[in-house]
Amino acid sequence: MELPSVYANKIDKSINNNDDIYRSDNSKKMEFRDVRELTRFFDRSGYADRLSVKLFYSDNTDSVEKLILFREDYFVNIDNKKIYLKDIINFELQ
Repeated sequence: MELPSVYANKIDKSINNNDDIYRSDNSKKMEFRDVRELTRFFDRSGYADRLSVKLFYSDNTDSVEKLILFREDYFVNIDNKKIYLKDIINFELQ
């Protein structure tokens, strides 16, 4: 079977029929922040007045916590639960 012949015309002028198309990704990208930034909200003795924070953990879970105390390697929430810095990968202030 013989293929049909194709005619290709030589273009010798400029063509201005291009449209500018912009596409945006509207999904929110998470910027990872250093968890030690949270320590600036605590006073010298390590206390804060119920700091409301959404914490993202290394096991792909998150929770909103009210932090009241900071020690060397952990936070304590209002329910007296220890939250270790090594388990937190990101946070958002509420």
